[in-house]
Amino acid sequence: MQTTLTKLVLTYLVVLFSIVHLSAQEITNINAEKNQRKQLEHALKMKVDFQKDTIGLINNLHPLMELANQERSIPLKWAYYMLMADGFSIAFDQVNPRSNAFYKLASELIERENLPELRMIGNIRQGYYLYTYREVKEAFPYFLLATDLEAEVNTAKIPLLPDHYSFIANFYSYIGDQEKAISFLKTALPYTEENSRRKIDMTNAIGVYYKKAALFDKAYPFYKQALEIATVAKDSVWMGIIAGNLADYEWEKGNEDEAIALVKQNIELSLKYNEVLDAMRANLEVARMYAHQKKWDIAEKHIAESMALMADKPYFLVFKRDAAKILAEIAAGKGQKDLELTQLKKYLVLKDSLEARSNNEAMQKIYWQWEIERYEQANKQAEAKRQQIKQNYQYVGVVLILGFIIVLLLINRSKTRIQIRSTELEKEQLALKFEKQLLDQELSVLKNSLQEFTDTVRHNDHTIRQLRKEIHEKETQDPLLALEISENLSRMLESHIMTDERWLKFKHIFDKVYPEFLETQKLENPKLSESDLRLIALMKLDLNNRSMSDLLGVSVEGVKKAKQRLKKKVDK
Repeated sequence: MQTTLTKLVLTYLVVLFSIVHLSAQEITNINAEKNQRKQLEHALKMKVDFQKDTIGLINNLHPLMELANQERSIPLKWAYYMLMADGFSIAFDQVNPRSNAFYKLASELIERENLPELRMIGNIRQGYYLYTYREVKEAFPYFLLATDLEAEVNTAKIPLLPDHYSFIANFYSYIGDQEKAISFLKTALPYTEENSRRKIDMTNAIGVYYKKAALFDKAYPFYKQALEIATVAKDSVWMGIIAGNLADYEWEKGNEDEAIALVKQNIELSLKYNEVLDAMRANLEVARMYAHQKKWDIAEKHIAESMALMADKPYFLVFKRDAAKILAEIAAGKGQKDLELTQLKKYLVLKDSLEARSNNEAMQKIYWQWEIERYEQANKQAEAKRQQIKQNYQYVGVVLILGFIIVLLLINRSKTRIQIRSTELEKEQLALKFEKQLLDQELSVLKNSLQEFTDTVRHNDHTIRQLRKEIHEKETQDPLLALEISENLSRMLESHIMTDERWLKFKHIFDKVYPEFLETQKLENPKLSESDLRLIALMKLDLNNRSMSDLLGVSVEGVKKAKQRLKKKVDK
């Protein structure tokens, strides 16, 4: 048991490593591609079919989101949301909240971006998701929105254009609008890889849609073209399918033997490549042809081969009905009355059942056509409203232009007065400018004066220190010279001391250079005295204690004590 578990774990790890390695290589390819359309095509081809393993899905796509964030790429982030929606639809095998949420995130992401191509194929993908799980009514608006965007998009910029246009063509054919289905396929055909299965499929589908519209002559060239491509590509499966479609055309033209040969070719190739459904339909068709030619035994043989390939599912009811009708015809041809009645009863039961469904489908298609017409009518009304609004804007524009002309005339009339006023304003500005220049010059002079005062004080301070030194040296050597120097020092100190008169002049200059400085100090500390303000002003000039003592006429110790008292007042 443990060994088996170990093997399972190892197998899971190997698979996980392979997925991570493959994902890393895909991300490298995406990152290396510089063309945005091709980059998105690489991204949208990433593996999303992990069945119910949603963890594997998330791990596989996580590097794409990392790359989108790293490159700040909205298109890559949009592709991530689209792939996650696809992956969860496969995991749940039905319409589900997780897929719906990712489609919503993708739509909101590009809602305000100028990316009509992504908005179009986003609607196509979400519509086809709903259509695949037979939520046809819910799918309808998305395909209509995508169709509206067709005129805005650049088809050369649409990633995986053939795939997306095949999705929308398939839907329109389903609801009976063959013309629109053909139009989408013809637009995409030039962008399809040459000799590819996609090109064979699309070319053949155009023929099928023409046939559904009962335009057999238009269908035939596309069948032939599809067969030529399939032959070059050596695609035997498609060669068989197209042969069956060509058989219908030949039969309508009366070439019965050629038609039968083509259907038999289809049967042979379908069985060879295990295309069971196509083989079943082809056997039924050739049986109908042989019954028409009254070759009852051969017809009966092909009916048996066709019925052996039918399953007990609703899809096969229409084929069982056709088989019962042909068998009744064969029994009548052989004269087997009881068997004919039995097959006819079976045919009628199946026919009634299918007609009930057909009536519902017919009513549904009528409803869809009505919805299309109503949608188109709403668009026309919206366009008419836009035109009306545009016309209103034009009227408003004319009124505004007339108003503008009137304003211009009024402006021209008052132009002279405006020019005079402009001249006066220029004069006033020149006067103000001149006044400012005078004030600037005055302030410059005052700053220079204050600087000169500070420099002089510092110079005098130096001179005073020198004189005091000389007095000290001459007191013993030459008392008379010392006395003379002392008298000179006293006179200098007297002239140096800042009297009240000098303080007022100094304060006038100081206030001009440092406007509101002393006034702010006084407002912040009302207890400051005039002496305190003198001290503050001298401190602002960065004078030392000695210079302050000489200016204030006090000792150095007195200055220090005054500073201490000032500090206490300021700190309170």
